[in-house]
Amino acid sequence: MFIRIAELWFDTPEVTTSLLKFLNEFVHNKANRVSFDQSSPNGILLFRNTSSILCGYGQQQLKISGEVIGANEIYKKRYKGFSLMLNTLFSALTGNYVCFGVFSLYNDPALDNSLNTALEVVLSIPIEGMISFPKLSKSAFNFLETLFKSHLSTVLKKDSGTFSRVMTCIHEGLQSSDATLSSTCATTIDNLSTFYFVNIGKQKPEVQLLNDHLAQQPNLFSGLTSTLFNLLLFGPAGNHWAIMKPMLALMLCNEQSFTGYKDQLMSTQTADNQLKLNDAFTKLLSDVNRNLESTNRDR
Repeated sequence: MFIRIAELWFDTPEVTTSLLKFLNEFVHNKANRVSFDQSSPNGILLFRNTSSILCGYGQQQLKISGEVIGANEIYKKRYKGFSLMLNTLFSALTGNYVCFGVFSLYNDPALDNSLNTALEVVLSIPIEGMISFPKLSKSAFNFLETLFKSHLSTVLKKDSGTFSRVMTCIHEGLQSSDATLSSTCATTIDNLSTFYFVNIGKQKPEVQLLNDHLAQQPNLFSGLTSTLFNLLLFGPAGNHWAIMKPMLALMLCNEQSFTGYKDQLMSTQTADNQLKLNDAFTKLLSDVNRNLESTNRDR
């Protein structure tokens, strides 16, 4: 019944808002209240039905995404539903009551369908519109962070154009004035760069896919490195620790990006400042090893 409601009244916020709020509360594992025996299929069944409802709603909304809605009504008629949908999927993905490997093992498309639909929804939202609505941007970037952490292959399997759009979205979020938002995007970047460094040179399909994307976007890591250093040097001081989390992984993935930024920055300084800056960069890298262990990151 819920699936049919989502498909039939997808464009009626008075109906879908209540449905999605209920579903979000239902799958949200507050205080581990959603708990099943290890041999129970209930967690898988719960996610499968949640996926069907979200996909039914999301796919119908995507069919009318080209319709023009006034700025005063866009949040109520479209973005609020998107925010609730992404929140619900985030809750289901992080509820710790589903063994997601089962879906690929039994060729069940529920997981892939929900992830792909949600990603399409995120990419259908103009980045300026996303940033303008705090609840929407929080939902979207929380979903992307979880996607890059636990289901990275979903993004890597996309074509390079789509991958580029996802990374552009994350890059813009990283530069947001909202500290929580920029921290979430920094964690997302850290998930990607850590995966690449740990697996570089390995014969894995995901690594080859990422290499293909990097061939189309050779400046991806260097651009992210420059943005992070600019935020460190010229941005507000209150969020430095969080946004610098991916820096070591980025530097290890592409050492030339760090060297290039260092040289570019020093070229804009006076001779005296160049000496001071060079000393600061030398101290930054002192005792840093080529690994991503916690003690090495914290240096």
